[in-house]
Amino acid sequence: MRDNDGVPRRVSSETFVGRTAELGLLEGVLERAAAGRPAFAFVGGESGVGKTRLLREFEARARALDARVLLGQCLELGGAQIPYAPLVAALRPLARGLDAAESERLPEATRNALAELLPELGGAETRADEELKARQGRLFEAILALLERLGRGGPVLLAIEDLHWADGSTRDFITFLVRSAREERLCLVVTYRSDELHRRHPLRPLLAELERATGVERITLERFDRGELDEQLAGILLQAAPEALAQRLFDRSQGNPLFTEELLAATEDGDGWMLPETLRDVLLARVERLAPATQAVVRATAVLDRPITHGLLEAVSGLAPAEVMEGAREAVAHQVLVTDSDGTYRFR
Repeated sequence: MRDNDGVPRRVSSETFVGRTAELGLLEGVLERAAAGRPAFAFVGGESGVGKTRLLREFEARARALDARVLLGQCLELGGAQIPYAPLVAALRPLARGLDAAESERLPEATRNALAELLPELGGAETRADEELKARQGRLFEAILALLERLGRGGPVLLAIEDLHWADGSTRDFITFLVRSAREERLCLVVTYRSDELHRRHPLRPLLAELERATGVERITLERFDRGELDEQLAGILLQAAPEALAQRLFDRSQGNPLFTEELLAATEDGDGWMLPETLRDVLLARVERLAPATQAVVRATAVLDRPITHGLLEAVSGLAPAEVMEGAREAVAHQVLVTDSDGTYRFR
């Protein structure tokens, strides 16, 4: 984005806005881990609400307290899945940084169990014909042993982003870690998109199960209120935003920090009105993953551009009543549409 003199303007705020309570919860999780009580936090929120920004702020504070920070991210690969991808991403830089003497100090059984994921440690891989559950069990125990060893020098923060895209093996490991860690100086922080968790998403029952375990915090990030959005805009513009601009951006973004940034950056005259291609692509990608009948329901709602009754949906969508019912249910489950108290549908 450029200002009136053609000088590039920052499109994100360097100021960390809001999230005081959430950051305090994460700092409490790290304090418990430093005291030898493993602690876990699952941070959820819609796309663009600021989960990554919160995590980066927390990581910086953890490093300032001499915690070892390990970062991994789950990947969306169009249906394909790479087992343990975030764990490899988190642990491989660590393994590559160990010299031969440090690697040798790890028990041979641990190095062997980790060989498939981290060949840099010099272990011997297990037999290919070994039972999968047995191999997985030894791998999980070996990772926990590695984390315990790392924690002898200070607390360890293992941060995994976008768990909604995780493969089954990674979800199994998260479950194992929460259930099995006892005295390790370990802090696990996981983020996920709540708007990706449709009714049949495998992460839903997992979160419901794990939040009942000892040491688990579940944190939900909400959108910014108007005051927080004003603070965000001031950090971007380096001055207070005009009232009309701030209100228009708040009305359009509904307090979503990423949407606010993109709407502001996409306007040549700074009026916050144009819909940037980046946001359009994000929204369309979510709709394109839905079933054809659901897409038809969404299109009908978009054409009318106002809250719509179920009967009107049936009349304008061209679908059979049963298809409208199923399509509306799926659109609500995927948080594309919401239902109001009067029974009408509208976009979230």
